[in-house]
Amino acid sequence: MPNRMTRYARLVVPAALALALLAPVGLAVAAEPYRSPMREQCEGELSKDKGWQAELRQSVRPDVHQEDANITMRNKKHVVMAYGALWGLSVIFLVLMWLRQRRLVAEMDRLAQQIAKAAAE
Repeated sequence: MPNRMTRYARLVVPAALALALLAPVGLAVAAEPYRSPMREQCEGELSKDKGWQAELRQSVRPDVHQEDANITMRNKKHVVMAYGALWGLSVIFLVLMWLRQRRLVAEMDRLAQQIAKAAAE
């Protein structure tokens, strides 16, 4: 029967080997995205030219609105499902109240008959 150290070695060695093999992949994923060397110059010129800022904002606005509309349309399904669930719960509640009311009326009728029968005796 293997002792604790052997079991430990069986677990740690493959894990360390996998980590060593996957470490370069993790570094590649964590690398910074491309950043233009002319970015600072462009941002400087953009801050000076207010008309250019307005044009850029106007050119991006339809895309931003379309993305927002797509998000809203995707989430609309959840809103419809929530309203459906609320209507369903309301209907179930009303049916249960109606059934309870019928039982109470039947119980009152039974009690009235018992009182009438007891009064007749």
